[in-house]
Amino acid sequence: HNPLISMNPIRMSFITEQIGKQRSIKLQHDKTTFEPFKGLKALDVGCGGGLLSESLARLGASVTAVDPSKEVAKAAQIHSQRDVKTSSIEYKGGMSVEELASQEIYQSSFDIVCVLEVIEHATDPKSLMQSAVSLLKKPSQDGHGPGGMLFVSTINRTAKSFGIAIVGGEYVTGKLPIGTHDWNKFLAPKEVHEMVQDFGLGEVDKRGMILRPPFYDLKWYLDAQDFDVNWIGSYRHHQG
Repeated sequence: HNPLISMNPIRMSFITEQIGKQRSIKLQHDKTTFEPFKGLKALDVGCGGGLLSESLARLGASVTAVDPSKEVAKAAQIHSQRDVKTSSIEYKGGMSVEELASQEIYQSSFDIVCVLEVIEHATDPKSLMQSAVSLLKKPSQDGHGPGGMLFVSTINRTAKSFGIAIVGGEYVTGKLPIGTHDWNKFLAPKEVHEMVQDFGLGEVDKRGMILRPPFYDLKWYLDAQDFDVNWIGSYRHHQG
């Protein structure tokens, strides 16, 4: 059982809440459809099996998804074709975010850019973040367009994360293949904030993502204080 599947609902609730606040979207379900992201363009960086991409599409976003693996993206595309709400996701397999960012058509074009559980596997996190930021829509000069929002989730580099993600996740419970993570590549919220600050973004909000005991059923919740292991943050261009 993949921990990301059980983590997806809380990642989505954070993203929906943040975009709702930024754009003053009413987040109540009406009788027919709940599409708070209608008219918004979203990018899923390192989309894997398309779990996040499909969730974004179901909420009305127009989604582009990149993954370095052609095979993984192809499988995700096949899965997404099964449902009319997710069939229009544009999958780009065998492509890095840097390559996408080099195409003028995509530069400064996305309202939502998600880099979730990706940065800790990147060989060059700074380059990854720079490209992700360059794909984010800038706020309009007149102040009417709020600009895009970047979402990053990763694992903090703490003794606790070593115990839970590496020893617990990989060795003890066997939920993750051994060697999935390199603890030295984990990043604290402050480090990600400093990284995106260099590219003109500021932190909006962050939450810890906590696994609720008993751990074997993989139930997660969001916490405003505890960032020791998994966490997610939202970032946007400095206003004015």
